[in-house]
Amino acid sequence: MANFSFFFTQNQLLKTFFQMNGFDPFEWRSFYFPGMSREDAHKLLGEPGVSIGTFLMRDSSRPGEYSLTVREADEGNTVCHYLIERDVKEDGTNGVKIANQSFPDIPALLNHFKMRVLTEASLLSAYKKPMVEVAVGTFKFTGERETDLPFEQGERLQILSKTNNDWWEARNALGTSGLVPANYVQVQTGEFANDRTSKGASQSSIGSSGNGAERFSSTSTNSDNVDPHPRLPAVAKVTFDRVPNAYDPTQLRVKKGQTVRVTQKLTNGMYKAELDGQTGSVPFTYLRFITAHD
Repeated sequence: MANFSFFFTQNQLLKTFFQMNGFDPFEWRSFYFPGMSREDAHKLLGEPGVSIGTFLMRDSSRPGEYSLTVREADEGNTVCHYLIERDVKEDGTNGVKIANQSFPDIPALLNHFKMRVLTEASLLSAYKKPMVEVAVGTFKFTGERETDLPFEQGERLQILSKTNNDWWEARNALGTSGLVPANYVQVQTGEFANDRTSKGASQSSIGSSGNGAERFSSTSTNSDNVDPHPRLPAVAKVTFDRVPNAYDPTQLRVKKGQTVRVTQKLTNGMYKAELDGQTGSVPFTYLRFITAHD
């Protein structure tokens, strides 16, 4: 237990160090803009008021690879773009590289250039996604994937983008960002939404979440047309595979594309459902109710 406590303390200190020194390379998805073009990134960081060393990440024109866009000098508002390539080693392990410099992962690459110059500047300050709204958790969400953002009931979150009706990108008070289920949060209005800024509203369309693209679609973002909790019982389509803990018989194992009959909404935000004679609970985030339009 002592060793575990020491490891935990060391990691907390490391995270605090990164937060006090510009940015946390392990939270790189908070400044990753997958939908942004080279021209838009250049224009954004080329504004006169942007400080040297400000940077962001975006998708490269080469599928599966990234670009690092950096404000490097005030003279001429110089902005440079660097290709982050995949680096597959002879032993089969994967890493990333810029030019001929290899790194085990993106955080290691970012941390390296936090201490060293790229062309004219180091990475000093990440350009983070502006928020568009403030929301509060109505249920506790523990998350099941790396790209999820866990939160507590009543926790305050900044909504960064509403890519579709089911999943939104959010940021918590510690600056960590990720995906949250839209029906687990309540958007704040009036005096409760005083954290919202005009900058956030105007730039909300620049970016969306990283590495969680499998959860995004071209679905309309107008949630007013969708009833998240229809009258039960109702029929729903499973949107993701789910293999629950083998020691928990109350959970229902489901596969993407299956159709289940939802009979009850539970107090923890899950639903009780039936499939092939089996009954169990399924998280709301794994279901999409079938409507007359379907």
